[in-house]
Amino acid sequence: MKFRKSLLFSIIAFALTVVVITCSLVIQNVGSVNQIFFPMVTAIVDSSDGMEEWERISFNAQKDMTYNSIFWRKEVTNDANSAGNILMRVKDINGEIVVNEFQITPGKSEKLEGLKNGKKYFFEIKAAKGRFFINAT
Repeated sequence: MKFRKSLLFSIIAFALTVVVITCSLVIQNVGSVNQIFFPMVTAIVDSSDGMEEWERISFNAQKDMTYNSIFWRKEVTNDANSAGNILMRVKDINGEIVVNEFQITPGKSEKLEGLKNGKKYFFEIKAAKGRFFINAT
């Protein structure tokens, strides 16, 4: 009797392990599933002579950004491979500044407090000469 309980427990533990590993691999390796649980969009900005005025950026070729899932971290990252610091701000659909000017150094992130799910936002930057990789998560 003890052997059967032990065997049953081992089989259940093995089955659960297989399910957890399979789910983990699917989330990590299937792009559409990964994008649901770990959403991220990217903007690549080339500045040939430096941006002294605010310029709107597009993430994944979209003019605006909508946080439409509970899984968005509402954070923006200046990738470590970027040419340097950037100044950034966020505006709403009416052109009102929602997140005032802040600086992000390469390899660092900034939490965007106050952004709401389902609302459209526009991101603007100022940057020196170079190429910048900006991720919104």
